[in-house]
Amino acid sequence: MHYSIRKLFVAIVLLLGNLVMVTAVTAASADEQFVGTFRLVGFEIKDGNGNWMPDENRPGNGYITYSDTGYMGVQITPSVRTPFANNQPTAEEARQALQGYIAYFGPFTVHEDEGYVVHHRVGAPNPGGAGDTLRFFDFEGNRLILTPPSAGGNKADAVLHVVWERMPDVELSAEAQKFVGVRQLLYTERYTERNGAIMASGQHNESDAGSYIFYTPTGHMMVHLMDRAGRTPYAGNAPTPAEALAAYRSYYAYFGRFTVYETASPQYLVHNLEGILRPDPPADTERLYQLDGDILRLGPRPQRSNGEATGTHLYWQELPSRR
Repeated sequence: MHYSIRKLFVAIVLLLGNLVMVTAVTAASADEQFVGTFRLVGFEIKDGNGNWMPDENRPGNGYITYSDTGYMGVQITPSVRTPFANNQPTAEEARQALQGYIAYFGPFTVHEDEGYVVHHRVGAPNPGGAGDTLRFFDFEGNRLILTPPSAGGNKADAVLHVVWERMPDVELSAEAQKFVGVRQLLYTERYTERNGAIMASGQHNESDAGSYIFYTPTGHMMVHLMDRAGRTPYAGNAPTPAEALAAYRSYYAYFGRFTVYETASPQYLVHNLEGILRPDPPADTERLYQLDGDILRLGPRPQRSNGEATGTHLYWQELPSRR
């Protein structure tokens, strides 16, 4: 082989080899593609001719998030809701508040070869809503399409799509980056403070232990607070007003963005709510915070009276990676 031709041949081989290496490095597995936070675009239903059409009867607002450590959470709130007449809901108001509000949380597992993801739900507003749920998936550009299986358990006969759009990561301060991750509630406690020092604290309350809080690189957050015991499943497919009231009282959920004010004294962050289980217009929620290793302490500003302050702390511990 002529020397110049040999050089050209070697160059082509090296170039092709580099392209193969780049492809191997940049090609993301389905498991990696799931990691992120997605905004709800909408629902699609299959018509009689097999075509997918937007479901105009099911508008909503919400997010689904998948952490790089193997945990997920989702919340969707209907667009139109009726606020409670008073601070505490009636049984019928609670039943209406739960209608159409989708929320659950837990680990997830991607089955790439089979084309589905399993959400291992450990909590949901419906007391019987824990357990595994399967969703077929497709990625189209920056969109994730989740398809609940048909009654026969397959994708071909499915009649519903849930369409999500990936949200971009945002620039977070070094302090805000410390929040990113998934944490599980350890306990809450009441405390009394004087001159900035804790004078007394109540016994640890673990009634909501196991609840999740998410902070994501996209600047979003999500809270699922659930009683760990005493939740009775509905007797039928839909709750009676009394069952709905009990379920509503044992679950608290909201989602939105978050902003950290690390230069303030004391330091605090704001949960900029976009949706909440209680059917009121979302309002920003302020929380004082303290980060200590893998423990995040959150709490509202204390109530002050006669030189003392009383308040509540919630202690959240970062969950270990399942990867």
